[in-house]
Amino acid sequence: MKIGIDIDNTITDTLPLLKKYCEEYNSNVVKKNLKINPYGFSTSNLFNWTKDEEMDFCNKYLEEVVLSAKIKSQAKEIIKKLKDEKNYIYIITARKEPYFKDPYKMTKKYLDENNILYDELIVGCDNKYDFCKKNKIDVMIDDEPQNINSISKMIPVIVFSGVQNQICKGNNIIRVNSWNEVYECFKNYYIKD
Repeated sequence: MKIGIDIDNTITDTLPLLKKYCEEYNSNVVKKNLKINPYGFSTSNLFNWTKDEEMDFCNKYLEEVVLSAKIKSQAKEIIKKLKDEKNYIYIITARKEPYFKDPYKMTKKYLDENNILYDELIVGCDNKYDFCKKNKIDVMIDDEPQNINSISKMIPVIVFSGVQNQICKGNNIIRVNSWNEVYECFKNYYIKD
C-alpha cells in the first residue's frame, strides 16, 4: 500500500508553537491590534498580516518553528510499524522556497534526526490531490482542510482533528486524535491479509 503522510500538525505538533511565535511577532514587530484567527493554521491565516509582514516572519522564524516542533506521541513507532508491514511511505509537505532556504535538506535532516522512516520525501507539494492521483497513493494522512476536501473525493484521508478542519465532512474522511488511532484505522480498514 502507498501511504502519503503530511508533516506539520500530523507527524509534529507545529501549530501551538507557530501560534506562540506569531503572537510574539505580532506584538513586538507588527504592533497592530490584530486578533489571532482561532481557525488559523498557517502564517497566511493566523493574523491578517500583509504579504511583506508574513514573509518577514517566515524569513526570521518559520524554519526555527518547524525544527523546534515536537514529534507527536507514537508517530515514529507507528510509521515504522507501517513501513515494517511493507507499506511504501511518502512524506508529502508543502514546505517550499522562499518560506524556507532549503526545504528538502532541512526537512530530511529533521526527519532523519528524529528517526522517522520513509521511502520518499516530497517538498513543495502545493497540490497534494494531483500528487496522490499521479502516484496512486492509497491513503493520505493530513490535517489541512483544502487537502482533506480535495483528496477525500478520490481516496480515504485519515485526519488529525483540529479546529481548522472541523468543517471537513465526507465518507472518505476518518478522524483521529492520535497515532495509535491511525494504526487502528489501518488494522481495521486498510491492511489486507
